[in-house]
Amino acid sequence: MRVIVLGSGVIGVTTAFALAKAGNDVAVIERETGPALGTSYGNASQISPALSSPWSSPGIAQKALGWMAQRFPPLVLGSMPDAAMLRFLVGMLNCANRQKYARSKHAMVALGEYSRDLMIELRARHPFDYAGRSAGTTILFRTEKQRQGYRSELTILEKMSVPGRLVSIDELRGLEPNVAICSAGIVGAAHLPGDETGDCFLFTNRLAELSASIGVRFFNGVAVKGFIKKGSKISAVRTTQGDIEADLVVSCLGAWSSGVLGQLGVRIPVYPLKGYSLTIKADSDAVGPRSTVGDEKYKIGITNLVNRIRVGGTAELAGYDLSRKEKRYRGLSYVARNLFPNISQEAVASAERWSGLRPMTPDGPPLIGRIACDNLFINAGHGTLGWTMASGAAQLTADLIAGRSTAIDPSPFSPTRYQ
Repeated sequence: MRVIVLGSGVIGVTTAFALAKAGNDVAVIERETGPALGTSYGNASQISPALSSPWSSPGIAQKALGWMAQRFPPLVLGSMPDAAMLRFLVGMLNCANRQKYARSKHAMVALGEYSRDLMIELRARHPFDYAGRSAGTTILFRTEKQRQGYRSELTILEKMSVPGRLVSIDELRGLEPNVAICSAGIVGAAHLPGDETGDCFLFTNRLAELSASIGVRFFNGVAVKGFIKKGSKISAVRTTQGDIEADLVVSCLGAWSSGVLGQLGVRIPVYPLKGYSLTIKADSDAVGPRSTVGDEKYKIGITNLVNRIRVGGTAELAGYDLSRKEKRYRGLSYVARNLFPNISQEAVASAERWSGLRPMTPDGPPLIGRIACDNLFINAGHGTLGWTMASGAAQLTADLIAGRSTAIDPSPFSPTRYQ
């Protein structure tokens, strides 16, 4: 079957790989000059099934107000609300109850765990370097209230057989010896040993090379202009380099799904939430984290990329604005040096600055399945967990297309669940 995958971020490339392995003739259309140059480029570098949670948690409105009062708020309003932003916020608040939160979190953790296990299998069959490690995530608490409050998250994970526990200060020193525990005011920590780290950009490009070796064709620098329909099916994708015929189309366009698929008259419940990161040139083992360290107060993650340190965080509601506001990086810089003071000020000042649009759904789980047309599927809306869920979401998509039984329940990810 001739399949066109739209988008070559980590979601698109993993999907193309899964479909090619199943025996399909796969082509990937990407408007950028190569894979992973959008949201997959400078993300927080975490594969974190244990941290997979909807933003639509009970009490999110009160939490958001509290965050915005902080010196470096995790959530900020970067522009005046428009209709799309208001629809998203109302939808998220409507999902912010215990029952919906528990259902969505269970689905997201299950997809994240499945995805991580598939990545382990992939590495065993096709070893390639992407600065990856399997040393877990350490969450730092600056108040006793944060430490005690995290017990509820660990209880949920325990019920799902996902490992995680609170650790003592002495254990924290063993896990992350470069953290300035006393001067940063750290009172405790939790460790999530099943999480992994690495450079998503490197991973996606290595997998794209592997995909090309098994026949996947990549059309880079090619934008989608529209679709040609025959009855209830798409017969071709219109691009800036002409029409490309297809038996089936899979949209993996992330935050850009709404604009492109809107041409088919379908509204996609995905909204962009802008994130920021710094990539610092430094020997992380010597001066930074050994794996990933998360700051529970500032919602910032700091990750070891061997000779680089990735600092990621901030959730900015600003539509499709990709501008890089210097004030957003001040919080990242502050937390990086507050927790790891041996990272030089010069290294932080010269760090690579990045911003990207995370594709969020109101309730948290991504959209995976058939949508709008008989031969159109979507795999988008993974929020801050794109790399965490990528391999699992790709295989789930491929199984649904083939009509095979799936390893996890696909119903929580149905694109029609909002109707």
